[in-house]
Amino acid sequence: MRGPTVKYIAFLCAGLALAVAFAQDTPSREQRIENWLRIQDADNDGRISADEATGQMKGNFRRIDVNNDSFLDKQELGALAERLGQNQAARRTPQLITDDQIRQQAAAGVLLELDIPYREGHELWTLDLAMPAVESDRPRPAIILVHGGGWVRGDKRNPNFVELMLDYVARGYVAINVNYRLDRSKLPCVKDVKCAVRWLRAHAAKYNVDPGRIGAYGNSAGAHLVAMLGLSHGERRLDSGPWLDHSSAVQAVAASATPARPNVPGGTEADNALISPLTYIAAAAPPFLLFHEASDSTVNVSNSDDLVSALKNAGATEVIYKRYTDGSGHGVFRANFEETAPEMRRFFARSLGTE
Repeated sequence: MRGPTVKYIAFLCAGLALAVAFAQDTPSREQRIENWLRIQDADNDGRISADEATGQMKGNFRRIDVNNDSFLDKQELGALAERLGQNQAARRTPQLITDDQIRQQAAAGVLLELDIPYREGHELWTLDLAMPAVESDRPRPAIILVHGGGWVRGDKRNPNFVELMLDYVARGYVAINVNYRLDRSKLPCVKDVKCAVRWLRAHAAKYNVDPGRIGAYGNSAGAHLVAMLGLSHGERRLDSGPWLDHSSAVQAVAASATPARPNVPGGTEADNALISPLTYIAAAAPPFLLFHEASDSTVNVSNSDDLVSALKNAGATEVIYKRYTDGSGHGVFRANFEETAPEMRRFFARSLGTE
């Protein structure tokens, strides 16, 4: 078989795998209805009353209740599920932010350094850094932002993460969006984000960063990676690349829809344990703020339940868990942004000493 033909077949297979991954991440209409009824239909009559509804379902009850009978039946829930599915599909392929767009969005007084290589040799070993232009006598805290995407897609230029980066700079932080190698085995992803943190510490003086005040936020796969930053810095097998004389630890972790039990495809129990945050639970864990929604069909809420229980049982000093039951599913952080974003800002301000 000729080389181009082999490449074409490989391309088709990769495309099919990506399509399957998208489909697996998206709950069906029926799954959404089943989840809502399971959580909110207290009397098991196959519909949700105004008294039973919680969270956003309660807040939007009148709009969803098309026939105004004070109940949400399966037809009305189905219409809601279809709208959410369409919105989620639109959000799955966000238009990535360009260099010019970041510069246009950045407020006056913000310094940007884009596509900085934190390690040489791979196109994804890059990060974007934003910092206040005004000088500060005291080194600044830093926030590491890690995008999601099932470990196989996503980019630091996701509009939501660019928005967070610029928001934290406006609040006096040095903020960084990180890219990492996309790999289903997940181990390269872990190694890369840890290398990015070590790079930041190695360049702390240049960017006036306090190496003892670094926080991290991630969503979905990114949530797994920041949890590993908070817990696994004693595991040398996860460190590779330069800057090894610096720590990859962070002092505060915020995460949404966290996969606490990731697996290595075709791997052993030992392989899975190496990349699991649950392996590294200790009383010395940094403060954690976790968001998850009970109907999440991409990352089961039991992942965060178990992570929270393990941290508390180990004696971790601060574990805050925001467990939603509003049907927002895997998009819990953005769906509840008016609550989650301020909660996370307060958490980092307190944990990193900026209050």
